[in-house]
Amino acid sequence: MWPRRTALLDGEVLSAEALQGQGLLVVFWATHCAFCLRHNTKLQQVLTTMGAAAPRVLGVSLDRDATLVRRHLATHGHRFDVTLDAAPWLAALGARRVLPSTVAVNRLGQRSLPMPGEMFEEDLAELLQWSAAPAG
Repeated sequence: MWPRRTALLDGEVLSAEALQGQGLLVVFWATHCAFCLRHNTKLQQVLTTMGAAAPRVLGVSLDRDATLVRRHLATHGHRFDVTLDAAPWLAALGARRVLPSTVAVNRLGQRSLPMPGEMFEEDLAELLQWSAAPAG
């Protein structure tokens, strides 16, 4: 279900094979979206609390300017992976263009429904824990 290859802003290339059997939380967002900023700030706080127990998070920015996105991430202290390659992720996860939109995938490849809009920290923590839970 994953896009074969995804270029991340830090230069890394994320392959579909690397995601197999891994928990993943995908957040669709944009720099101009105030709801996204609050959502991603809460997400970063939960990730910091979870530490090494947190699954991988992929921010899929709908922006086209990599410099703008890098500056936004640095300004707000968001340290999760980000890609600007939105189209294949939107297609793979069936997310709507509501911002932010969050989809969790667990280690068995089961995914949540796309969650449109800003979420509470407790809900983000629950999705992250579900994604990170051991398979089986």
